[in-house]
Amino acid sequence: MYWYLTGAAVCLLAAIYQRRMGLEQKKWYQVSLILAVGFLLATVTAHLDGKEENRTAIARNQPGQGISEKEFLVDVPGELEGYPLKLEIAERKLTKEQRKECLEKAKEELDALIVGSNPSKDQVTEKLYLPETLQEGAVEADYQFSDYDIFHMDGTLQQLPQEATLVEVTAELICQGETCIYQFMVQAVPRDKTSQEQFAERLTTLVSVQNEEENSSYIMLPEKLDGKDIAWHQKLINRSLLMVFLAAVAAVGIFLREQEEKKRKKEERERQMMIDYAGIVGKFSLLLGAGMNISLAWEKIAFAYQKNRVQGKTEERYAYEEMLNAVHEVRDGVGELQAYENFGSRCSLGVYRKLSALIVQNVRKGAQGLQRLLEQEEWEAYEQRKAQAKRLGEEAGTKLLFPMGIMLAVVLAILVIPAGMTLNI
Repeated sequence: MYWYLTGAAVCLLAAIYQRRMGLEQKKWYQVSLILAVGFLLATVTAHLDGKEENRTAIARNQPGQGISEKEFLVDVPGELEGYPLKLEIAERKLTKEQRKECLEKAKEELDALIVGSNPSKDQVTEKLYLPETLQEGAVEADYQFSDYDIFHMDGTLQQLPQEATLVEVTAELICQGETCIYQFMVQAVPRDKTSQEQFAERLTTLVSVQNEEENSSYIMLPEKLDGKDIAWHQKLINRSLLMVFLAAVAAVGIFLREQEEKKRKKEERERQMMIDYAGIVGKFSLLLGAGMNISLAWEKIAFAYQKNRVQGKTEERYAYEEMLNAVHEVRDGVGELQAYENFGSRCSLGVYRKLSALIVQNVRKGAQGLQRLLEQEEWEAYEQRKAQAKRLGEEAGTKLLFPMGIMLAVVLAILVIPAGMTLNI
């Protein structure tokens, strides 16, 4: 607690100093004030919590509030020191007389609550209110009705009766194991219909009369009633909102399709570049071993691909296209080292970044040892390619499971259906 007071004092002094220096609008002044308030609140909290250290009695919850959990640190000389212990404190238990008194009060409370929005228990036209607990949770209640054709289990009226009908309600009240059965009557009565409901009922009656007519192809809707003109409009579904919704779904679908297409093309590009990596490193290593320098070997590989591409002997390969771009950059005046670094960045794959770094490093220091590093890189690339081929094969096998399952279902249907038809015959 004293450390909190010290921190609050330091922060307050810092705020006062900044205010005197005319820095009250600066963020450090505000930070100092906030920290000072935080330390002061921590001091007060620590003081209040300190009063809770030695406890010899714990207040129990009132009936209906349930079990509470308290955490303590227990000190026992020679046994425990600061041992964390969690205790469950049960709610206060009532005596038998108190339980009976609580149940009687629950009956009175239920009589006042159950009518809900109805005038009284003798004039029920709306849903009854059936509280699950009474007396602030000390009493639990369960309900039953003598006529479920009128009342639902939750107190809702199934239908309004044609005449006043008495229904017995049985409430089982439970207070800490003490049970009491409370029975009383409610009366469901017909609800007074509004003028609109009465007019609509008369219209329905007129149409119902025509429904009984024989050999009639049409129902003639009444055009007048009580001297008032009647206009009939068939209720239709508002399809305009549906069109807007479908358009929005289509727009979202197009957006998602575009995103999925970009993702698919990126994955296809990366997969193709990983497949070509071993071949590029192998060609590079072979040409360097034949005596070419790095730039000539690079151009040789790139132009050989370009020639095959023009002659239609190969399709577009992303890695080789990036090598061509690097050659064009050098011819346009970009530095050779910068072109190799740009190549690694554009490829955006770890293996190509590594190749770019190896080439740049060996161009700066001289090409000695590059061929050995490329041979090692070629071996690692072929191992990665083998692992990738294995993974692609497993993915292809997984994709075939669904069509194979469909074929199995078709074969079983061909075998089972004729057999079943034969047994029926």
